[in-house]
Amino acid sequence: MSFKFTMEPRVSFLSALLKDIYEGVLKIPRFQRSLVWKRQQQRELLCSIYEGLPIGALLVWNTRLDNINTYDHIGPFLVEKAPSSSSNIYLMDGLQRLSTLYCMLLHPVDKISNKYISENSVSDFLMYCDLSADNVENMFLFRDELSADELVRKNYMYMPLDLVFKSKELLRFQRLIPAHMEGLVDRCDAVVSAFKDYKIPVIPLESDDQALVTKSFERINSRGTVMSEAHMLNALSYTDKFDLLGSLELYNEKYFDEASKWKEIDTEFVLMLLKLKLGYEIYSKETDKLAKHINDGSVSEIFEAIERLAEFANNHLNIDSPAAFPYRLQMLGIARAFLDNPNCSPDMLVSWFYLSAYTNAFGTTARNSQRALTDLNGYLQTGKLGWSLNQGPALLPLEGIKVNLNAGRIKTWVLALAAKLESYNIKSYKGSEKRLIPIRPKEFIKNERRPGFYFLLGDTPARNFDIRLMSENESLAHFVTPELYELYLSGQYFEFARRREALMFNWEMENMIEPSANFANFVIESGTKIH
Repeated sequence: MSFKFTMEPRVSFLSALLKDIYEGVLKIPRFQRSLVWKRQQQRELLCSIYEGLPIGALLVWNTRLDNINTYDHIGPFLVEKAPSSSSNIYLMDGLQRLSTLYCMLLHPVDKISNKYISENSVSDFLMYCDLSADNVENMFLFRDELSADELVRKNYMYMPLDLVFKSKELLRFQRLIPAHMEGLVDRCDAVVSAFKDYKIPVIPLESDDQALVTKSFERINSRGTVMSEAHMLNALSYTDKFDLLGSLELYNEKYFDEASKWKEIDTEFVLMLLKLKLGYEIYSKETDKLAKHINDGSVSEIFEAIERLAEFANNHLNIDSPAAFPYRLQMLGIARAFLDNPNCSPDMLVSWFYLSAYTNAFGTTARNSQRALTDLNGYLQTGKLGWSLNQGPALLPLEGIKVNLNAGRIKTWVLALAAKLESYNIKSYKGSEKRLIPIRPKEFIKNERRPGFYFLLGDTPARNFDIRLMSENESLAHFVTPELYELYLSGQYFEFARRREALMFNWEMENMIEPSANFANFVIESGTKIH
């Protein structure tokens, strides 16, 4: 037998794994991919660890062979070359996850190599934790997402993530926090504990057959950046008639042409939907049991449901890509509905989409997310949307919140603003990622990142946009009333933003929230509908 899988993986602390990489004990083979994850993938990884969610097992190769070429760096940071040993450990699957965490958490500035800085800027891996964030999706910010002014004026609010394993520097940071803001200290401690105490299962494979192991590495890493659960499923379900990774690639090509942004749908999403179809919870890690039930037919059904999801999103929500959804689990719920009933009511799904977005149904814990999906299933069966989450629905106004383009609340607001513009026959601005991107005109750049300062600029380039040159139609579409225009001209920018945010939220209430609540017979508290 070429490989030996241990049936019970050992569990390692994240800190120990990062230390093993730093000291060269855990080696990265040259036939692994380099660090290729996008920012959103890196951010979601940090969010998952903070929430205590599983991020998948690591696969390592234990062998007596010592002739395997390995990387001497991760990103811009060098790694030690461990002394020769009778046993060597190579990372088989998990490089993107561990590389992200190594560069952002350990961030070993004593190991910077000028040789690799040009392709991997050190600042790209400077991550900050916003201790005042309203939910986990808003917590983790890259350095270039924060202005120098914010870092100076509110340096106590933004904790550098690389302080997690640096006790002295962490203590100095905490001393910056004002005495009356003890909640920030608690949040800081929670972040540190989440990463320090996090454990990851590690599955060892033992073999001295280099050719066979190399082939396995190439198979795992040749089909794009996917999570290790897919590799494990592929290994456990592989037959001469079924190759999971091959099927995923085949049906992605079949259902989505090259121009479709839905080709970007990630493997983790497909696997979560597959779990729901087969009766497992979305965060279940019973990989061996799941592997017994998946086949080419079930994968095909999943992609048919995703195709219906894409059509529904484009026709009813003005969403043309997975990235534009406020919450990925909303996509999961809608796709699951189409799995169960290809002719599912679009009106019911639209009402659920807006209510789940505006009530923060997916902004807290994994358990609540599962409950929100169960509530959708009950709604489709009974026509009345219930609420089984362990906290009440929370309608978050726009006033004063920060604009984080990856936050669910901001994505929902952007969709609402785009709908308002469309009602005035005005095209919305789309940025380089082909997503609806809110942009601050130049006079607001030095102000806070709050919705009242942002616009969807239509066909006008951002650098040429001038509020004073907007037509009456454009102004009203952007909620700039004559009264607000006067505030703008007089330089009362804070009041301009505050009032404009109130107008936008009222519009969301009247056009998105209330109609959806009435259609779904949805109640918030004490049997009272949203008014």
